[in-house]
Amino acid sequence: MPGSLIYTGDQHIDEVKLELIQFNESEFDQSTITPSALSEVVKPDKIAWLNVVGLHDTEVIKLIGEEFNIHNLVLEDVLDVNQRPIFDEHEDHYLFATKMLRNTSGKVIKEQLSIVVGDCIIITFQEKEGDIFDGVRNRLKKSKGRIRTRKSDYLGYALLDVVIDHYLAIIEIYGEVVNEQEILLLDEVNKEILTDINLVKKEVNLLRRYVRPLKDAIIALNKSDSDLIEKKTRPFLKDLLEHTTYVAESIEVYRETINDNLNTYHTHMTNKLNDVLKVLTVFSVIFIPLTFLAGIYGMNFEFIPELSYRYAYPIFWAVIVTVAVGMILYFKRKRWL
Repeated sequence: MPGSLIYTGDQHIDEVKLELIQFNESEFDQSTITPSALSEVVKPDKIAWLNVVGLHDTEVIKLIGEEFNIHNLVLEDVLDVNQRPIFDEHEDHYLFATKMLRNTSGKVIKEQLSIVVGDCIIITFQEKEGDIFDGVRNRLKKSKGRIRTRKSDYLGYALLDVVIDHYLAIIEIYGEVVNEQEILLLDEVNKEILTDINLVKKEVNLLRRYVRPLKDAIIALNKSDSDLIEKKTRPFLKDLLEHTTYVAESIEVYRETINDNLNTYHTHMTNKLNDVLKVLTVFSVIFIPLTFLAGIYGMNFEFIPELSYRYAYPIFWAVIVTVAVGMILYFKRKRWL
């Protein structure tokens, strides 16, 4: 049923964590709150950033939606961890949902991230503990740059900018692996490298599946005429689109390189097979006349004049050796061996 709140991710038994940051140009407060304190989040003289860690408790999500007047369809998208990147605009708030990627100990962690931006408040929803926004929190805490002087729309841009930067960092990691594979293919080819190429291809294709709709969502964000987006924030949103386009183009470049690597691998394997078949063919051709001679003198006729000749056997071997050596020399002269 449309608007029903159903969590589609893994179930957890831990409580939903509510992390709150409230700030203005001169003040900064950071705390962890309970659902009962949601009414104290929004203050007229401060911007509030509420980070919701954990989506499994739909009652808490519903309570957040009721407190901040978030549309039920938005909450439904928030709870759908398989939701493709989207930009969904409503009268007094908008939703931006995407995949948040981070590299942890060489492993890429993928997690659904939803950002709801309203007047003087921004709410981020994530599935589990840990994110990539410590840099943004540090800028807010130390009042670095313009972030403390701007509204919630700029904070939303700052969060999306970090997401895109991590996409770029991860695709560059994959790019280094792809380039190393390209160099290895010039030296030697083995079956293990084919497995590695296919694994990287799978990861790059997965990134491509995330980035293509993400780019469309950012285009929609740039085209939005929402009053929540200040005029002075729009140049930053255009810059965000340029970064996303660069990520998308980088993915396409590496996909083409991966396909070239696969073609190179298959070409090497085909050449190896052709070399083996060539050797087998040459030996088959050499043995055809030898088999013919052996077949003639192996017939069980009663009268074969050569068989009674005293030197017939050594002459037979001399002919066989001469034919074989002659054919080998001929093939070498033709560079077939």
